[in-house]
Amino acid sequence: MELVKENVTVNQVSCKGDTQVLVDEDIIVPDVKPDILKILQLDAVSCITNKEITNGRVNVTGRVDLKILYIPDSDREKVKSIITSFDFTQNVDSKNITDDMTAIIMANVDRAEFSLINSRKLRIKVIVGLDYEVVAEKNVEIAVEAEDCDNAELLKENVKLQNCIGLTETEFSVKESIEVPNGQTSINEILKVDTKISDSEYKAVTGKIVVKGEISVCVLYTDSDCCIQFMESEVPFTEIIDCDDAGDETICDIDYSISDVRYQIAEDNDGDNRIVDIDVTVTAQVKATENVAVDMICDCYEPFTKTQLLKEEVELEEVVSRPSSQNTIREMVEMGTGTPSVSGVYDVITRPYITKAQIQRGKLLAEGKIEAYILYLTDSNESPVYSMKKELPFSYMLDCESTYSDLIPEIKAEVKHTAYNLNVAGEIEIRCILSLNANIIRKRKIELVNEVVTEPLENGDKNGIVIYFVQKGDNLWEIAKRYAVPQSEILRFNNMEESDKLEIGNRLFIPSI
Repeated sequence: MELVKENVTVNQVSCKGDTQVLVDEDIIVPDVKPDILKILQLDAVSCITNKEITNGRVNVTGRVDLKILYIPDSDREKVKSIITSFDFTQNVDSKNITDDMTAIIMANVDRAEFSLINSRKLRIKVIVGLDYEVVAEKNVEIAVEAEDCDNAELLKENVKLQNCIGLTETEFSVKESIEVPNGQTSINEILKVDTKISDSEYKAVTGKIVVKGEISVCVLYTDSDCCIQFMESEVPFTEIIDCDDAGDETICDIDYSISDVRYQIAEDNDGDNRIVDIDVTVTAQVKATENVAVDMICDCYEPFTKTQLLKEEVELEEVVSRPSSQNTIREMVEMGTGTPSVSGVYDVITRPYITKAQIQRGKLLAEGKIEAYILYLTDSNESPVYSMKKELPFSYMLDCESTYSDLIPEIKAEVKHTAYNLNVAGEIEIRCILSLNANIIRKRKIELVNEVVTEPLENGDKNGIVIYFVQKGDNLWEIAKRYAVPQSEILRFNNMEESDKLEIGNRLFIPSI
């Protein structure tokens, strides 16, 4: 008996987890900058610059970019900034890692703090969190049919798997010229430029994945009178990523990160500094899969022969369902006592966290919070720029469409869009569009039928008509296979239908071999 097999490529997770790295450095104020009187804000972002797997170890290289706003010890200037960066390295060790695997790593700043040593020197400590997943692509051959055997008895089970189409990482550049709005003064010095990706989406077509989104750009600057100004812009992008086996049914999990931001001041047609040329480097990690349903042969035999199955046990992940939801979260932020009043909101940076993911009675409970970091301008000379943090809790139920008890939820939260508004009372209204996408996974150990060996029955193995009494746990398949006869023959001999149930103690006539 020859087996017809279907090839499925699956991602097997070798190791998964998180770790932290501490960046502890001193910063010296550049000679061209005035002394520090008071630090207003320390903003830290991180990115991965390189990763490679050698000798069972993932070597990770990254960078922390720092933007420091401070009040200078100067009568004229209100706010100055220091822009700098530091590299870091970290290793992930596991005996299960081999050089042909792929590492997926995301970096986020968990905590950043500073201490002012003197007016020309400060110390910063930044804790960078690394979420990592090391995966191996494995080809699995699943038996689906039998050839060269007209009377083969096949027992099949429908399994739903993720067929891995590709794991790829691509880098692309987004360039734009942003002009100062009418009514605002021209640029003297740029204090900082903040960027974030929003409204991302994708479309898979034959051989390609088209990704779209916007980069929200906020520019904080001072004019010739040292007054603080800001402007913002939404820069759209579209990028085409090659993926040979992609198609209309391809499902993509895409993680974006901004790995570099370059900018310079340019003159407009009148010769005024009213344009900022910006070049943003975006890294996209793409995991492309497709859902496949395979009618797998889990048992088989050839009637009237001695049948031996050669099997291999593998652990596979079956995707039971992919629930998702999109919700709008609104929160009104009031300024607390002692907090300077708002004259204008510069930027709101949001970061979602899942704190609880639990399956309850066929539904997925997703709880978490959105941390919103609000940077705004004030009328205070002591704190012309002020920042505060607000937590926006959320709790949602998603339909799982499954009642299995051994399910594992994998959920990703993403803030698709953030909007904010300053009302007449000086309160800030924040609106976030939160997207939740989950994979409900069932890890299963499956025995794959690799080969079927048959040989004729010897005389001692042949039986006449057998009278069999049904016992607890019996089913028609096991009885028929035990006596090497077709199931249809047992049904015919006993005047039964396929839908008839076997009752304990029932008498069955097994035809002779």
